[in-house]
Amino acid sequence: MLSIPISLILVALGSAGGLSANPVENAPRPEREPMALSARSAILIDQTTGRVLYQCSPDQPMVPASLAKLMTLHIVYQKLADRTISRSDVVTLSSNAWAEHQAPGSTLMNLGPGQIVTVEELMKGVAIASGNDAATALAEYVAGSTAEFVRMMNDEARFMGYSTMHFTDPAGVGEANRVTARELADFCRRYIDLHPGALEELHSLREFDYPLPQNIPGPRRALPETKKQYNGNWLVWDGIGVDGLKTGHLDDENFTAAITARRGGMRLVAVLLGVPGKSLSDGARNRTGDSMALLTWGFRNFTTVDLDAPTLPAARVWKGEAREIPVEPAGPVRITARPEELMKLTYTVLARTPLIAPVYKGQQVGDLVYAAGTEEVGRVALLAVDDVEGAGFLRWAWDSIVLGLSAMLEDTSAAAHAALDTLHSTTIVSAPRTP
Repeated sequence: MLSIPISLILVALGSAGGLSANPVENAPRPEREPMALSARSAILIDQTTGRVLYQCSPDQPMVPASLAKLMTLHIVYQKLADRTISRSDVVTLSSNAWAEHQAPGSTLMNLGPGQIVTVEELMKGVAIASGNDAATALAEYVAGSTAEFVRMMNDEARFMGYSTMHFTDPAGVGEANRVTARELADFCRRYIDLHPGALEELHSLREFDYPLPQNIPGPRRALPETKKQYNGNWLVWDGIGVDGLKTGHLDDENFTAAITARRGGMRLVAVLLGVPGKSLSDGARNRTGDSMALLTWGFRNFTTVDLDAPTLPAARVWKGEAREIPVEPAGPVRITARPEELMKLTYTVLARTPLIAPVYKGQQVGDLVYAAGTEEVGRVALLAVDDVEGAGFLRWAWDSIVLGLSAMLEDTSAAAHAALDTLHSTTIVSAPRTP
């Protein structure tokens, strides 16, 4: 554990002393930028905290190409989780999913008429071979049609809070598909958290063979040649910690990548859109070079550390049987920062006020926010340790009067607020050193 002197500032949520509520939008301004990138849009984030380490036009709407297949796999994983489908299900292939019916230049799993193929094999065909045919087959199996599956993709994007992300097909072949690097990086971060087995069982695999004898029905005299399918993400071959996620290509002006790597206790996610290339091999080299440059820069300049949780003040409860409730972090206190930032860390407890009973154990009642100067470097939710039931009539009435007067005095002095027993005052205390 790192020994760091830090201070505690207890601030009511929304007060002038608070920090930005969204660490992804509060991007740092690195003193040492990575080497020049060819991508028109790029972002690098820390997987654990969501902190943006680097960004270049991250909110510019761009075509994702085959990165759209990550949303396709996300929905398939959801259906596996709720047992609507299983990995061993045999998928009947419509002619829409045959390789010969895909758009010219498509990347393919090489599906054909009558083949016996499972959901698990199709997932590998999407993740490793980037098969447009495999994405179509999964979409039709899950939703009955690609149109209905696309509706599910867009519904999920809206549910996850993305305003730009939009899909027109499950494979990413349409020029009207849209993402931003910021939204896609956040999606990748959530995808890794939601589907922790995906990296090992899909995205880090370098190759797989298809079709095998069991994929061909009837007499084997017409057995096609088994082809080795290679992962288009060249970096999974280099042994440098890259274990996902996906690459894409639509035209010579739009090679794309969503890359993740782990070194030690730190995982980074990089998204690059609009990488140019004079040819397929040239664009792939540029995309790989950009990805490598971003990841190398991130690992060289930042580190992830675990901190002991500080002694936290109890949260004030209004209209409850108890006036205070103990709080605790929702998980490990982990931050990603530059070495020089670690020497000037502060943390802020943002209390949700007014916190009105009933309050339930495990309910979020605030945030523990770490900063280095003006930059937010980490945030952990604070949860209630116990339940607090609603108060009787007299306390309920008194607290209602106090809260009403507090609202009336919103622009008055801190002393007046303190007299009314509110949480509008700011208290600064010393924090214990981490061992």
